[in-house]
Order: sequence, then structure tokens, then C-alpha cells
Amino acid sequence: MMRAPTAGRLIFGAWMLINGANHFFGFAPEAHGASPLGMQLMAALNHSGLMDVAMTMQLVGGALILAGVFVPVALTVLMPISTCAVYWTVVLEREPIGAALALAAFALNGLLMIGWIEYFRGVLQRRALAIGESPPSPLATAGKP
Repeated sequence: MMRAPTAGRLIFGAWMLINGANHFFGFAPEAHGASPLGMQLMAALNHSGLMDVAMTMQLVGGALILAGVFVPVALTVLMPISTCAVYWTVVLEREPIGAALALAAFALNGLLMIGWIEYFRGVLQRRALAIGESPPSPLATAGKP
């Protein structure tokens, strides 16, 4: 039963680790954009240094996922990067192979987050309590949505 989530975790972790490492060590060509907006976005990310930040997050997140350490945190950190990749390939570039890969990474990220849903239950509550808070009395919340 645990083979599919483990396989997905290892595939996604390796994918993120390799993609992040490729940015710094350049063992495969990186996408720079073909459309004017895609090229402008990539140029801005590269010149501002934000691409280095995102690729460091991918590198570290992928390593954590592969190691099985802090997986829910790593998945949470990588979700905005996966979302940006989908936006860049689907909306800006409209490149089918890149879009399919970005959508696959996004879906795998989301499915793995569902696999660790127990770790996210606290932030998914409608009225979560902070440490040290106690639930309000039923009389104090009567009639409030």
C-alpha cells in the first residue's frame, strides 16, 4: 500500500533535486522562454536573483523529500514553485511538453500533500486555536457564524 506514495515521493524529490542542481551546475540546458513575456519573466527572475532563491528551495526541498525528512514542510515550500512553473508553461509559453511536465509536477506535489494531510489538518480548520488559547464558550459564540 505504501509503495505508490513512496515511489511518488522519490520521483518528485529526485525531480526537484535534479532541477535545482541543474540551475547551479548546468549539466542540462535550462528553459529561458520563447514568448516575449516568458523571456521577460525569466530575465527578471535571473537578474533579480529570485531564480537562485527558487532553485535553492528546489534543491533543498528535493533533498529533504528524498531523505524523508520534513516532507510536509518541503512539499509546502515547493507548491508555489510548482504553481509558477504551471503558469509559466501553460499561460506564458503555451508549450505542450513543458506544460505537461509542469502539470505533472504540480499534480504530484498536490497528491503528496494529500498523502500527508494529517500534518495539515490544523491549518485547514475553520477556527483554529493558537497555542495557549482555549475554545470559546458556547454562549459567547451563540448566533455568530
